Amino acid sequence: MEIEIKMPDLATTDSAIKILRWLVEPGQPVKRGQVLMEVETDKSTMEVESVASGVLQAQRAQVGDSLFAGQVIGVIAT
Repeated sequence: MEIEIKMPDLATTDSAIKILRWLVEPGQPVKRGQVLMEVETDKSTMEVESVASGVLQAQRAQVGDSLFAGQVIGVIAT
């Protein structure tokens, strides 16, 4: 089963969230709660955690991309 990872709502007053760094590459295993990436909001730098355990199949957003809450950022195969 594949699970889409979506950019969480980080309480950023509707501003875009910029991806600073991925910490997991496609093909690597991840655990629920593991930090996947660092992002920058209009208020601070934050971490985005995995919502499921499995293998990161794809990164749908790249470093430097600016996204809004709810947009797909990756896919995990469970």
